[in-house]
Amino acid sequence: MVVSRKKILVVDDSPIMGLVIGNIISEDPLLQVVEYASDGLDALAKVGTVKPDLIILDLQMPKMNGVEFMKQVRSKSNAKVLVVTAEDPSSPIVAQVKALGVNEILFKPSGAVSAELKAKRSQEIRDLIRRILNL
Repeated sequence: MVVSRKKILVVDDSPIMGLVIGNIISEDPLLQVVEYASDGLDALAKVGTVKPDLIILDLQMPKMNGVEFMKQVRSKSNAKVLVVTAEDPSSPIVAQVKALGVNEILFKPSGAVSAELKAKRSQEIRDLIRRILNL
């Protein structure tokens, strides 16, 4: 039996952070990063083409932030959304994306330090993705 891998779009303006998230995901045989986007505008253009099962979304990005992306993405995709952010949990932007229907929010350890995310939270991130995707 061939199991199809779940397609993931990673949206983050930091190439390093995108790479770290991609490396974490690549360790799971049921998950596959199919595309990267550097901001919400780039991601909106790619959503229709790659048809992701899950979008991993940063909040603070140039051109179009995570809130504006969430306001527009539902007209193009039913993909689940996991926000990975360095924002404070009590930040207004966090409340806004919650209200816009993100599935989960993961707060980066020690702010935006990407190496710590992989070192401290890799398994937790994969488990969270699997739970969101009902795997």
